[in-house]
Amino acid sequence: MHRILRALAVATCLLWPSTVLAAGATAPGAPAERPFGRLKLTIVEVRRGLDGLTARAVAHPGEAPTVYARAVLLEDALRDWARHFPSDPWIPGCAFALAQLYGQLDLPDAETRKNDALDWLIAAYPRSDYAQMGRI
Repeated sequence: MHRILRALAVATCLLWPSTVLAAGATAPGAPAERPFGRLKLTIVEVRRGLDGLTARAVAHPGEAPTVYARAVLLEDALRDWARHFPSDPWIPGCAFALAQLYGQLDLPDAETRKNDALDWLIAAYPRSDYAQMGRI
């Protein structure tokens, strides 16, 4: 059941934005070519990275430390994206997918980051469908 929910979250992040925006946010969605974070990733690269790392985490659990390190860099880009474009409707789905990715990794730090990502999602986008799923 968890794999189905995770796959649904990643697919939704990639295919359809959440319709609920952050409270008080006024900026439009981020331009697809604008880079974010230390690695200067575009929003497309963030979404593809989440999908690829999730698949890698499932297929190769022994690579958890490598996947974790890359997920942290994706998170940096996602949070930078959210700082500049807090009302972008893609962010809640990607934040949920990030939390689910961390949940796949059998590492203590990943569990902490999963909880932090869910807390951020719920606080920043409390009315989004993803925040509701994060509360379960």
